[in-house]
Amino acid sequence: MEVLLVLEDISGARTRETLKFPTRNGVETVRRLAKHLATRGDTEGSKKLRLRVEERGELKDDEPLRRLFLSELRYHRKEFES
Repeated sequence: MEVLLVLEDISGARTRETLKFPTRNGVETVRRLAKHLATRGDTEGSKKLRLRVEERGELKDDEPLRRLFLSELRYHRKEFES
């Protein structure tokens, strides 16, 4: 599965990054992405986070996956801070 990230730093500058994960399962991808970002340490905020999936060529917000991502991100950040 391919994930496009648009990251914004404190000054408002945006960078785009594409990551690939060896699974087609959305839940597994979100879990791996959260762990990956938690270990990087260069991503802080999640206030404006949108998580969208492509369905039939259209991007649609996926609130359950968004909540899972945020939960996993918090978990892994705590894990790596210890």
